[in-house]
Amino acid sequence: MKTSSAKAKGRRLQQLVRDVLRRIGAPHGLVAEDIESRGMGQNGVDVILSPAAKKVFNLSVECKNVEKLNVPTVFQEHYEKYPDASLKLLVHCRNRVEPLVTLRLEDFAAYLEKFHISEKAS
Repeated sequence: MKTSSAKAKGRRLQQLVRDVLRRIGAPHGLVAEDIESRGMGQNGVDVILSPAAKKVFNLSVECKNVEKLNVPTVFQEHYEKYPDASLKLLVHCRNRVEPLVTLRLEDFAAYLEKFHISEKAS
């Protein structure tokens, strides 16, 4: 695979995640400029959040669109790299397979507790 093709493949996944977060953030007053995908080859998280978006999401997102991926190793590297984000996500997929999200069990449990408490209060 050519380098440009591999970068385009990764860029598409980043933009998909960006678009999903924009859709979810819109009812909370976020605009498109609050959530951007990082350019290929640049250092940092793959989805850039403005301060307003961090108040809604406070995520650290790493995207990997590769055929073979050592998920635990890549996730641990990402997890240690961004200590200030409250929720660290690894979004990964392969060709012709829908994207998956990996997060720590503790983070998933905390999310469920928060969601169910919010739902009961409604």
